[in-house]
Amino acid sequence: MLALLGILYAASTMSAVEVKQSQRATDALRAQYLAEGGVERGVLYLNQAIKNTSMHDPLGGLTNLFAVESELAPFVAEPVIEGARKAGAYSIRLTLVDHTATSVSIAIDSTGYVPDAPSALADPEAASWHAVRAVVQYRLAPSQVFDYGYFINNWGWFYGDTIYCNGNVRSNGQFDSAGYSPSIGGQPLYDAVSWDGTHATLSGYHDDNKDGLTDGGDGGVFAGWDIVGAQNVKGVGGKASNQHDFQDQVPMPNLSNLSEYEANAIQQNGSIKVGGTVLSDAVYGDEPGELQNLYLVGTPADPIVLDGPVVVRGNLVISGTVTGQGAIYSGGNVYVPNSIQYKNPPTSVRPGDNTQASDEQWLADNWGKDFLGLFSRESVVVGDFTDWVWQYYEAWWMGDSMNSSKEDAGADGIPNTRAGKDGKLGTADDDVLEGDGLFTTEHYTQADADLGLIPPGKSVGDAIPGTGEDIDGDGVYDAQAGLSDVLLATPLDGAHFGGNLPPGGIASYSSIASMYANNLDAVFYTNHSFCYTVLGGSTARINGALVSRNENIVYGTPSVEINYDARLLGGSSGWAARLLPSVVLPAEIVRWTQLDRDPNRYPVNP
Repeated sequence: MLALLGILYAASTMSAVEVKQSQRATDALRAQYLAEGGVERGVLYLNQAIKNTSMHDPLGGLTNLFAVESELAPFVAEPVIEGARKAGAYSIRLTLVDHTATSVSIAIDSTGYVPDAPSALADPEAASWHAVRAVVQYRLAPSQVFDYGYFINNWGWFYGDTIYCNGNVRSNGQFDSAGYSPSIGGQPLYDAVSWDGTHATLSGYHDDNKDGLTDGGDGGVFAGWDIVGAQNVKGVGGKASNQHDFQDQVPMPNLSNLSEYEANAIQQNGSIKVGGTVLSDAVYGDEPGELQNLYLVGTPADPIVLDGPVVVRGNLVISGTVTGQGAIYSGGNVYVPNSIQYKNPPTSVRPGDNTQASDEQWLADNWGKDFLGLFSRESVVVGDFTDWVWQYYEAWWMGDSMNSSKEDAGADGIPNTRAGKDGKLGTADDDVLEGDGLFTTEHYTQADADLGLIPPGKSVGDAIPGTGEDIDGDGVYDAQAGLSDVLLATPLDGAHFGGNLPPGGIASYSSIASMYANNLDAVFYTNHSFCYTVLGGSTARINGALVSRNENIVYGTPSVEINYDARLLGGSSGWAARLLPSVVLPAEIVRWTQLDRDPNRYPVNP
C-alpha cells in the first residue's frame, strides 16, 4: 500500500512539473511572437512618420523623431487583446543608429511579455519575456518610374501604328493601344551597375517573363489594369509573356517641395554656363537679384553647359544645344519651345540589342557623353503653345474624359476605375470615392500629435500631402487641367527672366518656338501634364525617357519614337542616380539579434 501511494505521488508530481514546463514553453513562444509583433509595430510607426512628411522631406519624418534625444519609447506595456482576453503586452524602444543625407538606420528594441508587462503584475519576475533588436534602414533611391521609356501615372495611350518605344512602357492605370499596332522593344532591368573607369558591369538581371533565361528577352508592357489591344502590339512587348497586366502601382516621386533637391544641388556644386558665363549656380532664385525664372538657349558654338543638378525656383525656358551632364529641377513649368540636341550625344540612341553584353558595351562607350534631365514641379510644355493648332489639339485632349486629371479619382488615384477591376458597379471592389465631388485625403490626428508625428507647420486636422486623392502631393485640390495651367503668362524680358535673354527680351514666344520641335534629347519628368503637339515630315524623337502623370502628345509627323537611355539602368548605383528624383525605399532589416536582457525594463544590465 505504501509503495503504491509512493508511485502515485511521484507520478502526480512529475505530471505537474511537466505541465508547468509545457506552460513555460508556451509562454516563451508567445512572448517571442509578441516581441516580433512589436518590431512590426515599430516599423509601422516609422512608416507613418515618413508618410506624414514624404512630400516635402522624405526622411525628415524619421530624423524629426530624434531631434531632442537619440532614443525614444513610443510604446510601453502596449496590451495585445485576443478576443476578450489579454494575450500579453510589448514595449518598444527606438534608437537612432546612423543618419546620412540618403539613409537613416534605426534600432528597434522590442520585448514581448506574458501574461502582461512586469509593471502590471504583483510579482514582476513572474512575467515571461523575449527581447529582440532589429536594425532597420530606410534609403533614398531613384524612383522605379525611370525603369521605363514611357511611364504614365494614369491611363497610357499608344494610339498610332507608327509609335515606337525602344524600351519598356508602364501605366498605373489601363494601357490601351486600341486597334492600333504600336511597337514596344522592351529593356531588361538590372538591380545595379558598377564602373571601374573603363568597363560597366550590370548585375541583378530581372527575369520578368519567367522563362529562366537571361538572354535579353525581358521587359515589355506593364499596367496597373488591363492591356487593351494587346494582340496588336509589335516587338518584344507584343509577346504574351512580356505583357504584365494588373501589376502593383509604382508610386511617382514628388517635387512639391524642392528643398531636398536644392540641398543635393548645393552638395554637388551644380551649375549652368553659356559662353563661359555662369548663369546659375546650384539654386537659381535663392539670392538677391535672381528673378526665379530662367531662360536658356544654346547653339553649337555656345551650348548650354551642364554640370550636376540645378534647381530653378520658377519657370524654365530651354532649347537648343546642350552639353555636359546634369539635371534641371523647375519649381514651375518647363517650356521647350524648340528642339534640344546634345552636342556630344551617345554613339547611338540605343544599344545594338537587349543583351547584357550589348548594354554594358553601350554604357562603357557613352559613360562620358552628354545627359540632360528636365524635371518639373508643374508641367512640361513642348512646341509653340501660341499656335492655334497647338492649342486646339492640346485643349481637346486635356479636356477629354478619358484623360481626366482632376483630383477626384478615388482611392487608387486613377480615373475611370470606379467600377473596379471586375468592371461591375455595385460589387466589393468599386472605388466609391471616385467622382463623388469630395477631395478625400488622410488628415493628421491627435494620435499623430501625441506620438510626435506631425511635421512643423502642420496641425491636427490638416490634410496629409500625397494621401488619398491628393495625387500631386501639394495638399490642395486640383480641378481638370486646361490650357490656362500651361500657357506662359510671364513676359520674356529681363524684368522677369534671368539667363541669356537678348538685351531687349523676346517680343513674342512664337519667334523662338516651333511646331516642328522634333528632337528632344532629355529625360522628362512631371507629375502633371506633358504637352506636346508636333508637325512636319520628320520623325519626332524623345531620346531619354518620358515620365508623367498625364500625357498629351499629339503628333502629325510620320512617326513618334521614344529611345530609352540605358544610363538610367541600375537603381541607386546607376549612372544617373545622383541626378534623378528619388523615393524612400521600404524598410530593410539589416540586423536581427535575440537579446539576453530586457532593454525595455533594464536599459543597462541590472
